[in-house]
Formats: sequence, C-alpha cells, structure tokens
Amino acid sequence: MVGGRAGARSILLLAGTGSFAQPAEAGAWAIAEGVQQWFATVSRETGDFGEAWRADDFTEYGLGNGWAVNAKIESEIRISDFYDDRSGFRLGVLKSFALTDRAAFAVQASFIGGDAMDGLECAGEGYEVRAAVGTSFSLFGREGFVNTEAARRSRGSCERDVMEVATGLEFAPDWNLTVKAWEERGSQSRSAKAEVGLSRDFGMFSVGAGWREETSGEFDEKGWVLMGRASF
Repeated sequence: MVGGRAGARSILLLAGTGSFAQPAEAGAWAIAEGVQQWFATVSRETGDFGEAWRADDFTEYGLGNGWAVNAKIESEIRISDFYDDRSGFRLGVLKSFALTDRAAFAVQASFIGGDAMDGLECAGEGYEVRAAVGTSFSLFGREGFVNTEAARRSRGSCERDVMEVATGLEFAPDWNLTVKAWEERGSQSRSAKAEVGLSRDFGMFSVGAGWREETSGEFDEKGWVLMGRASF
C-alpha cells in the first residue's frame, strides 16, 4: 500500500500545470519530512486573446506529520493588440490527513502577491484557501490516482472559485498518462480547460508534454505545455 501511494504521488506531481485557471500542484498527499519536490511548466497558447506564453515554477518541502510548505512563481506574456507582461508569487502551508492507506485529505492556505494572472481587475495582495481529496489505485498491476480540489482565491474586490479534477496512470514502467479538467469562475469571468499529458520518469527527474484546450465555450484558446519535475 505504501509503495502504491508513493507511485501515485510521482504521477500526481506531473499532473499540475499553469493556466488561466490554476490546476493542482500538490494534491491531497504531503511529501515526507526533509523531501523537496520541484515542478516547472512552460506553455504556449493561441486563441481569441492572441498569443500567450506562461511559465510556472513550484517547489514544496515536507516538514513531517503531514505538514508541508510551498512556493510558486508564475509569469505570463500575452501578445495581441497590446503587450502584457506579468509576474506573481504564492507562499503556502499545507496539512494532509490520511484517510486510508491509499486516500488522503488536505487543506492549504496561501498568501498571494505580485501581479495577478486572473486579469487586470485583480490587483493587490490576497489569499487562497484550498481543499483536496485524493486516492491512489492499482489497475492491472499499474498504479494510478484520482485527485479533486476546490479553492477560493481573493485579491481586493476580485474573487475566484476553482474546481479541479485530475487522474493519472503509470501505463508502462516509468511512463505516465494524466488527464485533467478545471474550471474557474468569478465576477463576469469563466474559464474551463481540459488537458492530457504524457511524461517519462528518469530516476529523480521527470519530463513530459501535453495539450491543453479551453472548453467553456466563452472563448477559444489552446496550445501545448512542457513540464519537468525533480525530487531530492
């Protein structure tokens, strides 16, 4: 059971990528004491808003007893009728609770600063509170996971509600397939995206690529994403 949870954790960390609506990075499982995980993505999307390049850098450090601290730096460049360049950060504390040998529940509180990725109307410092529940499973001898998260993000008068679902399967030795969907809602704002990704483990490192597409019908946007992970 413990090995299954560790395998699913490896897949889970490759499930998080950056976008207009923020997908999960850590999920419901806390990493072990003294362990650090680093995860980065670079994406390019095109659509109704022109061309968007985005980079996300996420790191998490395990404190033990289900506690972890994490930090995220995110930046975005949009090229259309005007050039928009933004950069922001997030600092968080997570507490995970084991439900069974394979399932966990977690809560997280984060401070948000810098530029907002949510839109020009979302200015100033703020916070995010998040809850996650996840479980790992074994399918024909291969490890997989399902993780669901809900979050509330606030910056000044700008409020956002986020729902995320991710599932993944190690379908072959060191090869992982992940599928994710997430939706973000706020005042006069809605985005929903789906993404499929394929990754390869190389010991303590993993690399992968995926395709992401807007599914809300509110606007058109789609493109690729590259991802990398390290555990040490």
